Amino acid sequence: MKNKNLFLIIILCCLSGCSLISIDLQWPEPAYPKEYFIAAFRADEAAGQYQTEDDYLLWITRFYNGSSLAPGWLNLTREVLERLEEPYSLEVSERLYFLGGIIASEWAKDNDVRLLDTRNASVWRDALIEALDRGDLDDYMDRVENDVASIMAGELTGEDIFFERYYIDEFD
Repeated sequence: MKNKNLFLIIILCCLSGCSLISIDLQWPEPAYPKEYFIAAFRADEAAGQYQTEDDYLLWITRFYNGSSLAPGWLNLTREVLERLEEPYSLEVSERLYFLGGIIASEWAKDNDVRLLDTRNASVWRDALIEALDRGDLDDYMDRVENDVASIMAGELTGEDIFFERYYIDEFD
């Protein structure tokens, strides 16, 4: 009888784990097309040595959807756009869409090969909120877009990205 109960508990845990994974695998509609990320992953030979394509795509969905520990790019985008008026919000939405795709394509790679990480994304998120508060969104977006492009081109590293690169932290 104990074996049957243990077996039932194991089965229920496995099924609940599968349901969590299937939620993560649902492609977020407002995200870049899945095919873009598949092509980006396949173009990076090193990435395939450290993770599978499915694992990479799972991390893409987590970037966009977030988790209980961190909000995702889609949530951040909604928060930003709620604070803006049209037609300006349409321009910012487009810029965040493209920036999110570029960041996600690199962030989702294994730690051993990616050029930017969660700390970078957190800095950019915090500085984005600061830019909104200061009414400095256009200038900030220009700077972060340039920094992301410089990281991808190998002209800057993720270690060069910190909040003070964008704004003086008044709480230090």
